[in-house]
Amino acid sequence: MILAPLLTELVSGNTPAQAFLDPRVALFLAFAYSLPLLLIRELSLRRRLSIAGVFLLGLAYGIVNEGLLAQTLLRYEHVPIDRFDRHVFVAGFNFSWAAVIVPWHAFFAVLFPLALVSAWFPSCAQQTWLSGRAFKFLAAIVVALMAFLSVVRKPHPQMLGCFLAIAALSSAAFLFRDRRSPLAERSFQRFHPFLFGLLGYPVYFLGSIILAARRAPALLFFAFVVLVLFALGKISRSYRFLIQPASPYLALGAYLSVSLFHLLAGVARRSPEDIVTAAILAAAFLFLGFAGKNGIPATAACGET
Repeated sequence: MILAPLLTELVSGNTPAQAFLDPRVALFLAFAYSLPLLLIRELSLRRRLSIAGVFLLGLAYGIVNEGLLAQTLLRYEHVPIDRFDRHVFVAGFNFSWAAVIVPWHAFFAVLFPLALVSAWFPSCAQQTWLSGRAFKFLAAIVVALMAFLSVVRKPHPQMLGCFLAIAALSSAAFLFRDRRSPLAERSFQRFHPFLFGLLGYPVYFLGSIILAARRAPALLFFAFVVLVLFALGKISRSYRFLIQPASPYLALGAYLSVSLFHLLAGVARRSPEDIVTAAILAAAFLFLGFAGKNGIPATAACGET
C-alpha cells in the first residue's frame, strides 16, 4: 500500500516529497494507487494469472489512472510531457501519449512493486491477503467508482471509451492463466537483470519522446513502441528476468533509471528538492540492488518485522 504511490509519483518526480505530508494527498494516492494494486494482486492469485495476465490488468489500471482520474489521455495540449502535445490526437484521445504512459503504469505501478513485495515476503508471496468477502467488497467499490466517473465526467464519449477499454483488458487478462512458472537459476548474476532494467527504460521512454518531439508519423511511432516492448519482453523471457529471483533486480534497475531522469530534470529546473529526493532514491535503489552478499533481504515469514 505504501510502495505503490512512492514508486510512481515520488520516484518520477510527478509529486514532490513534501506533498506526501498532506493527508489529503496521501488519502487520494491510496485510493488511486494502493487499493487498485492490492486488488490486482489478489485477483491475479485467485485466478492464477500469468505474467501476461497481470500485465493486461496493469494496462487496464494505466487507463484508470491516466484516463478516468487524471484525464491526460484526453489532452490535445498540456500533456505531462509536452513533447506529446498535438501528436497523434484522434477522436478525443492522445494515442501517442497513451502508448507510452499506459504501459509505464503496467510496469512501474503494478508488475515491479509486486515483484519487490514477493521478494521481501517470499513465505506468503503466493497467498491471498484478503478474505473472500473483503475482496468482493473492495472490488465492488472500485468498479462502482470507475463506472461513476465514466458517467459523470466529461467528455462523456471518451470517458465511456476508457471504461470499455478497461473492461476489455481486464476480461482478456483472464485468458492468461496458470501463473506457476519455474524459478530462475539460483546462480544467476543479479547485475544482469539490474543493468537490463537500467538501460531498457531509456530506450523505450526516451526513444518515444524523441519520436514524438520530431512528429514522427503515427505508423512509425507505434511500430517503434510495439517493437521495443516486444524486444524487451522477449529478452526478459529468454533470460528469465521476469520471474523470481531475477525480477526484483530488473525492477530496481528500472526504478534507478527513472530516478536518474528525475535527477536530471531537477538539475535542469534548479530544484533543490527534486535533486535531493532523486539522489536519495537513486542511492536507495543501488543499495537494495547490490548491498550484502545475498542481495535483496527477505523476511522469514509473512508480516514478520
